[in-house]
Amino acid sequence: MEITKKIMDTLLRLAPGGLYGLFSIILAGVFIFLSYTQFPGYDMINNDVSVLGIGPGLSKIFFNIGIFITGLTTIPFFVYLGRVLKQEAEDEKLIKRAVKISIIGCIALSLIGCFPVINIIIGTIHAILALIFFSCSLINLIFFGIAFLKDERFSNVHAYFGFIIACSIVFYITVRWSIIEWIVFFLLGGWMLMVSSYMLYHKL
Repeated sequence: MEITKKIMDTLLRLAPGGLYGLFSIILAGVFIFLSYTQFPGYDMINNDVSVLGIGPGLSKIFFNIGIFITGLTTIPFFVYLGRVLKQEAEDEKLIKRAVKISIIGCIALSLIGCFPVINIIIGTIHAILALIFFSCSLINLIFFGIAFLKDERFSNVHAYFGFIIACSIVFYITVRWSIIEWIVFFLLGGWMLMVSSYMLYHKL
């Protein structure tokens, strides 16, 4: 635990947490776009996001490497966000839970890149990791949203946008439509982009 804290402290001394959030979004966007361009006939309406991970040629390589790196580079963003919110928080336990859950979700996202759906066993592991990622995202959006509402430095828009995404995740888990998964993917990226940019602009 102490080693992990030292690593985070070092990373956050090198660059503010908001930059890690922006970098993660750019990284995910670039790798997924490259994967998409290398997968002729891929259809967002009927194909899950993770289908890119078993695509032809370079498609699966771009996707799996991109997801793995993105999950890891997102961790400093959530750690930093937690530290910022704890400065004004009345309920520090809520923030700590949100950060821990976020880190679990980030690790699950990274591991998804290690377990593409190539057979039943690995596919089952992939499905479990995906469920962990979406569940963690759902919970941390609610927890961070509550914290945003109680922190005058953040706008209520940050909280309400997170709550909307949380509802969209519930809807996706219920219906399992591929296009909804893509919408959730873009919404999560939009939330991170908004929060990261806000923290950098206001020097939080």
